[in-house]
Amino acid sequence: MQSATLRAFLALDFDVEGHATLAKYLHHLRAAPWATQVRWVSEENLHLTLRFLGDITPAQATQYADAFRSGLERLARSDALRLRISGPRFFPSAARPRIIACLTDPHPALDALAALAESCAVGIGLTADSRPFLGHITLGRLRDGRARRALGEMPGAWLNPATITLYRSQLHPRGPTYSALARFSLSSQL
Repeated sequence: MQSATLRAFLALDFDVEGHATLAKYLHHLRAAPWATQVRWVSEENLHLTLRFLGDITPAQATQYADAFRSGLERLARSDALRLRISGPRFFPSAARPRIIACLTDPHPALDALAALAESCAVGIGLTADSRPFLGHITLGRLRDGRARRALGEMPGAWLNPATITLYRSQLHPRGPTYSALARFSLSSQL
């Protein structure tokens, strides 16, 4: 019997080199003495979320994918999207950390993608997100938000997004598994 809803989100996936850079950060951080205080993202799940949709119906997922594809075709063509990220940082702030993440520098094409992702979400009946988009790639979630540790200085990097994917997320005790509902090419649009 199929579930009436599915948990979904839209994300940027990175090319092989970008993925390797993020995996290197993970390996370094997992070796820290305090690493057991963090639930680390598995390497295969590294991505930049453009819009978390939450629980939606399969029909809404199809509507969302169709609307996003159509909107993506209308975005202005420009040079390839290349993102500058920070080394791992506490997020949303060092004073009140919830996650360890790499933050993206502002980029007009990334902002346009996030705005499109948001408008498509509202278009399928979801409530508008009141928070501004802050591009970041989650590496781990702190088990205790009060626990702050020295991350050490790790240099930032340049990442090349390869695709945009509408994912289904299924939660399990050992962590989520993601399966692609739809993929969108960046090469012809950005």
